[in-house]
Order: sequence, then structure tokens, then C-alpha cells
Amino acid sequence: MPTPAARAAGHTQEDAPPAPGAHRPSANSSGGAAAPHLEVGGGGGGHPAPAGASAAPGGPASDTSSSTTRTTATTTTTTTGPLFCNRSAPLPEERRPRPFGLPEAWRKGCENLADHPDDEDVQEEYPGRNWCWAWLKAQGCYWTRSHWTWWEAQERIALEGHAPDPHELPFEPLLNASLCERRMLGYGPQHSDEALKEARDWVDAHVDIYVLSLPSERRRWHNMQARLRRLGLDASLVPGVNAGDADALQAAFEEGLIPEGYDLREAQAAAEPIGGIVGTVGCASAHFRALGRAAAAGVAGGAAPKRPLALILEDDAELEDDFSARLRELLDEVPCDWGALSLKTRCPYGACVSPHLTRVWPDRNEPEGKCNHGVNYGFYAMLYRKEALPRITAELRKTVWQRDRPRCLDIDVALASISHRIPYYAVPSLQLPGLVHEGNQGSTRYQNNMKKLSQTDRLKDAQAVTEG
Repeated sequence: MPTPAARAAGHTQEDAPPAPGAHRPSANSSGGAAAPHLEVGGGGGGHPAPAGASAAPGGPASDTSSSTTRTTATTTTTTTGPLFCNRSAPLPEERRPRPFGLPEAWRKGCENLADHPDDEDVQEEYPGRNWCWAWLKAQGCYWTRSHWTWWEAQERIALEGHAPDPHELPFEPLLNASLCERRMLGYGPQHSDEALKEARDWVDAHVDIYVLSLPSERRRWHNMQARLRRLGLDASLVPGVNAGDADALQAAFEEGLIPEGYDLREAQAAAEPIGGIVGTVGCASAHFRALGRAAAAGVAGGAAPKRPLALILEDDAELEDDFSARLRELLDEVPCDWGALSLKTRCPYGACVSPHLTRVWPDRNEPEGKCNHGVNYGFYAMLYRKEALPRITAELRKTVWQRDRPRCLDIDVALASISHRIPYYAVPSLQLPGLVHEGNQGSTRYQNNMKKLSQTDRLKDAQAVTEG
């Protein structure tokens, strides 16, 4: 396996990694040629346009009534009414529909790497796995909670022999990284009290807010409710689903959150190598409940919804003081094909398209059978365009509820895996404080996943009820 050049162990970059691809080979190319790279220039509304991308119809940035149809090789998107987007922003197309293009020596070296990371998210072995990429995700993102840029992470693990030196062969999980993979972008402008009030009024007029919280976690809901009130916002409670409780699980089947015929025992057996599914099934079911309620409050009987946008929060999401203003400003950046937008995502994979947004794309370095798992984590603050919810929900249901693909039970992983069909954007979590941060209450989902053995009989009981 090639040995990376020695680098200073303490080297960091406060803003962004050097723009890769200009004078050195890239992992997105084959051989020694530089990879295709998103170039700056030509965009409207103050945001640069990636070279070769098609622009949406020009005009005002947001809140203008229009009808726009956009067709690409993989999606057809039609929007009507207020766009809530930057009409001048180009609509990105997938630039890397294949794994990293490693030179043969590094491809074999990464496949044959004997040292594997001790992390359940990347422990699975399968033929041709790129263990350098597994190390980069584990050490550079999971263990640091995405506080490093991908460049910084690769530079560090290269010193240990777990990846090529990024100065010689950058992987570039995030194309055009210098545009949005920058810590300083997490700080917004100062807003006057008048501007904050105007932004709160705008959110109240256009966004329905839903909070997912388990009935057993009353304190979390009360804390979230109090925080939202301090920000001048209101929200509806959507009860979460405790799939470790047989009665709650049966109710989820009866409500249609989990499809009839889905065999939990088979799914748990398929998931044994990676862990339990009780918490993950509950989390996915709860999000489908919230998506259903948001869609029901959307277009009905041909009439436009009172509020065309839906924000679904998990109860450990903590909104920043200037959240409303930052959210309104963010929509002035997003391209007009968007259907889903994560307000904070860890381990971003795709391409930066504006200073605060990535266009999420599936990670083709991981098999479809594994749901292209391991990047674009985070579903605790999701914004949706309501008119897109029927399609998003249908696509998600087909992807999540597959007994032989347990990785797809993670609903954030599932949405990222179909992002070539659903226009999905995200704010990189490196941008702190950003709009929202994850609280320190602990993950109920992970706690419930630990019940995979003790709750097996209850899962069987609930399954028997649904089958009967």
C-alpha cells in the first residue's frame, strides 16, 4: 500500500480546505487527471453558479408566485405558487454517479487494508469495500461529530496510513467544498429587534411546525414548547412511536405507519450484524406520522395550504435565537427544485451549491444494498415544501420498509440514498452555531435499539397481532 507523505500532525484549517483539483490528482478522477470540479461564476442573486448547471428562470429570489417545471435525467419537479427559493440559482445535477476514482494501487491498498475502524457504522465487511473511506467517515466524522472538514480529516488519518495524503489524492466527498465547508459561515449577521419580529411573523405565516416527542418524554416536549414560545413560535405535538411497546407497535401498524406485511422478525434477523432496530423502527414510524399530518395540512381540495412549508423537529433540537431570520435568509439561497432541506447534517456528501447549503447526493462508494449508508446524518430539523410531501413520503416508504435492507430503516440514510430522485439540500453541521443544534438529552432511539434482545418476545407478540 502506498505510504502517504509525512505532514505536520497539528495542521488545521480554520475556514476551508484548499480547492482541490487544480494542480494535483483527485480521487474523483481516474489516473493522474484532475477531477471535474464545480467552478465559480455566472450565478444570479449573489450566489455562484456551478459550471454546466442549468439555471431556474430568473427573477426575484423568493416569495414570488410562479409556475416552474424542471426535468433532469432523474427527476421532474413542478412547483406552483410562492417558490420560497432563489429563482436565479442553478439547479444542480449529479456530478459523480460512481465511486471515487482511485488509482489502481490505492484502490487495492484501501480494499486490502488490514486495520478496520472499531465503529458499528462501518464495521461490515463486503467484497471491494474501500476501508480508507470507512476510516475517513469513522475517525473524521463520527468520532468528531463532523467538527473537521473532510480535508482535515483525511490529512490526519493519512498520517496513520489509513488513507492517501489529500495533498496528493483528495477524496472530496463534498465537491466545491470551499464554498460552504467553512466554520465561519455558521455566524449570521446581527439582526435588529424589528427584523427578528418581521422574520417571526414570516415564519408564522408560512411554516407549520411539528415536534416529535414520545409520550413518555413529557419534559422534553415541555422544554421544547417553552423554547419555541420564547422565540415567538408555535408548534404542534406529534406523538412519537415506542416500538419497544407491543401496544404502540400494533397501533403503528393499524395507523399504516408501518406497512401491512412488514415482518419485524425478518428485519431484526437481517439487522443482527449491525444492531437492534426497535428504536429505529419507532423513529421512522414517528417521522411518517409527522409527514402525514403535514401533508394533510397541505394542499386539499385544490386549494393552496395556509402555510406551504412544514418544519419537523425532533424534541432534542434546540433552535438558535435568530432562527426565524436565518431560516428566511436560507431560503434565499436554495435552488427552486428543493423538496426537503435538513437544517443541520453531519458527514455531508454531495456538493456545495451556496454558502450555507449542500446538494445531497447518494454515496456511490457504498452499495445500494447497504442503502449507500454512512453520510448525511441528521433528521432532527427537517424543512419540507408541502406540495412535495406526497412524492417524498411515497419514495421514503418504499425505501425504508425493506426487510433485507436494514440500513434503510434509518430515515435520514434512506432519504440520502434516494436524493438522486428527491431534490434534497442540507446545511453542513460544521457551520456553528448555524440555525439549530442537537441537545444533550441523549438519543431515545439508540437507547431503544439496545432492547433488541430483551424485547424480542414483544416484537413477536405485536407481529402476531398484525398478522392475525
